[in-house]
Amino acid sequence: MKKLLFYSLIITLCCGFSCKSHKYDNLPTQLAELCKKIDKSPKNSDLYQLRAEYYYQNNNTDEALNDILYAIKLNDKKSSYYITLADIYLAKRETDLVEDMLKKAIAVDKNNEAYLKLAELYLYQYMYEECEEIIETAIRQQNHNPKAYLTKALLLEAYGDTVGFIRMLQLVIDQDPREVIAYNALGNFFQEMNDPLAISYYKNALEITPNDKLLNYSLGKLYQDLGELDLAKEQYRNLITIDPYSYPAYNNLGYIAFYFEDNYEEAVRLYSKAIEVNPAYYQAWFNRGLAYEWMDDYKNARNDYQQSLSINPNYEKAIKNLNNLDAHKQ
Repeated sequence: MKKLLFYSLIITLCCGFSCKSHKYDNLPTQLAELCKKIDKSPKNSDLYQLRAEYYYQNNNTDEALNDILYAIKLNDKKSSYYITLADIYLAKRETDLVEDMLKKAIAVDKNNEAYLKLAELYLYQYMYEECEEIIETAIRQQNHNPKAYLTKALLLEAYGDTVGFIRMLQLVIDQDPREVIAYNALGNFFQEMNDPLAISYYKNALEITPNDKLLNYSLGKLYQDLGELDLAKEQYRNLITIDPYSYPAYNNLGYIAFYFEDNYEEAVRLYSKAIEVNPAYYQAWFNRGLAYEWMDDYKNARNDYQQSLSINPNYEKAIKNLNNLDAHKQ
C-alpha cells in the first residue's frame, strides 16, 4: 500500500512538472522568458514592469496596465514605473491620468524623462505656458538635455519665433549630433523656402538612418524642386530600392519623365507602377491620363480621368481635363 502511495506521488509530481513546463509553449519567446522569471521571483517588481513594457509595445494595453499597477503595488518608489504607466494611459487616451502619473514620477526623484514627457503633453495640448515652465525646470536640473531643447524648439515654432526655433535646433545638434528629428526639422524648414541648405541637413540625417523612407523622399523632392533632376531620379530610385511600394517615388519619376524629358511612354509606365502599388492614388490616375492625352490616346486618357474622379469626385484637375476632352470630341 505504501509503495502504491509513493508511486502515485511520483507520478503526480512528474505530471505537475510536465504540465508546468508546457505552460509557456504557446507564448512568444520573449514573453515566455519573462513569465518564467516572474514565476520564479513573484515579488520582483522590475520583472512586472518589463512584462508591462512588452505588452505595451505589442498593443496589449490591458495586460500592460495590470502588470505595471502590480509593480507599483510592490514598490511605489520607482519613477520609471509611473512613466511606464503614463505611456499606457496615453495609449488608452486617458490624458488626465497621464499628467498625474508623470507628476508622480517627478515627485519621486525629479526624473528628467518625466519632465520631457510632461512638457510634450502640454505642447500637444496647446498649454504653452505650462510646457515652457516644465522645460525650463528640466534644463535647470540638467543643462546637457538635447531632448528638452528639442521640445523647446517646437514650442518656439508654435510661438512663431523662427529665429529661436532654428537656434534651438542647432543647440540640439550641438548636444546630440545624432538627433535625426532636429536635422529633419531643419531640412523641412529650409525646403519650404526652396533653400539648398536643406540638402546638408537631410544628408546628415540619412547618414544616421539611411533607410528612412520619409527622409529619402524629402531629399528626392528637394532635388526635384531645385531642378537637380538627375539627383532627384537617383534619390527616388534609391527609395524604391529601400521600399519597392513607394508609390509617390514612382509618381514623381513619372512626373520628371513627362514634364522634363517629354518621354510619355516612360511616364505612363511609371504612373502605372504607382497605380499598381496604390490603386486609390487618384493623382497618379490623373497624371497617367494626361500622359495618354499627350500621346493622342484619348480613350485611355478619358478612362483615367474618370477613374481619378471616381476616387476623388472633387478633383478639379480631372474635372477640367475631362471637360476639355468632351469639348475636343465635339
